[in-house]
Amino acid sequence: MILFFDTSALLKLFVREEYSEAICQASRAASLIVVSQLTWVEMCAALGLKQRTRQIDVPQATQALQELRDEWDRYSKFAVDQALIITAGELALTFGLRAYDSLQLASAQRAHSQVGSNLAFTCFDKQLNAAATALGIHTLNP
Repeated sequence: MILFFDTSALLKLFVREEYSEAICQASRAASLIVVSQLTWVEMCAALGLKQRTRQIDVPQATQALQELRDEWDRYSKFAVDQALIITAGELALTFGLRAYDSLQLASAQRAHSQVGSNLAFTCFDKQLNAAATALGIHTLNP
């Protein structure tokens, strides 16, 4: 199984949250993990937010970022290009998604078009999962 991780799922590999263990198990079982390039920015922002809101402390944030740096090259990444931006805009209008969510979905849709039913979209946002399902993309619900 190939897993497409949006940021809400990928974060669980680096910060202990609800469902972190299930995501860790799924990632170990996956033949490949795919992410959008924009996930790097979202991960940094998420780690910063968790630190500012005291969900994690500075050493935990620093460690999580270093682990992300160590793992980043192991993920297959979809680039953000003009065609993806156009698709994301259409998806935002169709499903009422936020900008980065629509870019994540457009990346997952592109990945799905390349690998088909062997891909599972892994996300912890109900609206985004519903949109992926509407597009015929299997979602992983740990």
